[in-house]
Amino acid sequence: MPLELNTTTKALRCDVCGGIIKTKPIVVKTCCNNKPWTFCSNRCYTTWMRDWLRKQEQARTKAKL
Repeated sequence: MPLELNTTTKALRCDVCGGIIKTKPIVVKTCCNNKPWTFCSNRCYTTWMRDWLRKQEQARTKAKL
């Protein structure tokens, strides 16, 4: 599962929508990614989480075959 990091940054771009983040970002790192993912809102985070979980399930079912 993704681990939420506690960071303070000035200005970043959201990895999902590409918008500039002006408030405190949501930063998440997973075990399978070396780079942390940055999100501007909970909406972008849940969108990314759905896609990430779907990909994890697909990889898991392929490994069982």
